[in-house]
Amino acid sequence: MFKRFIEDQKAKDKFIKALSIIIIVIVILLSFDVFSQNNDGRRQIVDRDGGVEADLCMILSDIEGVGEVDVMLQYDEDDRITGAIVTAGGADDPVVKNNVVNAVMALFDISASNVEVFKKTGEGVLEENKDEK
Repeated sequence: MFKRFIEDQKAKDKFIKALSIIIIVIVILLSFDVFSQNNDGRRQIVDRDGGVEADLCMILSDIEGVGEVDVMLQYDEDDRITGAIVTAGGADDPVVKNNVVNAVMALFDISASNVEVFKKTGEGVLEENKDEK
């Protein structure tokens, strides 16, 4: 069979055409899969290395009266930070809360309306996870 294939130019042409068609079909199927993935606009915010949130927690916890801090950042499609939620132990003090808001605003160049600061309860365990402990 291989001898015929090597010697017969017509068979070589058919094989090359068939191989080309198979490759084209595979490329089309792969691109269809990529473009048809369900992308409903929601994104799970997972920082590549957790660095931005961790650094922000360290900085904010160094502010006098803030105490223990947790941070969640919201990103837009261009990976720019558009909002922040901060929980801090000392957030019940209006001066501390204002200092946290000002620090986040200055760092990310976002408005005060895009920064929310809440009093940290210290529990940190969701109701559904309490039974597991």
